[in-house]
Amino acid sequence: MISTHSTCRNGFQVSLVLSLLLLSVSCSSNEESKPASTKTEEPSQIAAVAPAEEIKPEKTTEITLILSDAKGFQDILEQQKGKVVLVDFWATWCVPCVKNFHHSVEWNKKFADQGLTVISVSMDESDEETQKAVLKFLESQHAQFINILATAANDQDPMETYGIDGGALPHYRIYDRAGKLANKFSFADPNKSFTQADIETALETTLKQKSE
Repeated sequence: MISTHSTCRNGFQVSLVLSLLLLSVSCSSNEESKPASTKTEEPSQIAAVAPAEEIKPEKTTEITLILSDAKGFQDILEQQKGKVVLVDFWATWCVPCVKNFHHSVEWNKKFADQGLTVISVSMDESDEETQKAVLKFLESQHAQFINILATAANDQDPMETYGIDGGALPHYRIYDRAGKLANKFSFADPNKSFTQADIETALETTLKQKSE
């Protein structure tokens, strides 16, 4: 026979254990039920991208045509002292002139920093329509240097007043920094042929010379 007091004491102990277990579970559940603290992140700052600078086309020299007689041409040469000057005498009706004109344009760009000035002198007629044709050709070649259309008073022939040997084109002249004629390339004498390479070599030689 089991003692009643012993049974009650055992029952009390069991009840105490159960109560402690329930309390433990309840605390654990409360702890777990708390929402995890979250840190509000500040919105990321995006660096402002500066707008790209506007790309502007390079300014180009306006191509013009000057009507000038031989005296005016000499005045223009005088203004170029201190520089080496290449003069390209040409005409729109001269096939080799037109074919090789681009060399003068290239030399102007290549040797400008070394002190070269290029002058083109058209030996075409000076009527209005021909002037337009000459200017149109110069524009097509981007001839951004001094461009002259030869004229002469009193019905004189510009070929003579400008001293073009035998009236033969193309005709080139190179003046040194002192304004003196250093080289001349003319087709007047068929036995004295020349090439564009000969002209470039003469230019390089003259450019290396110092002013007197």
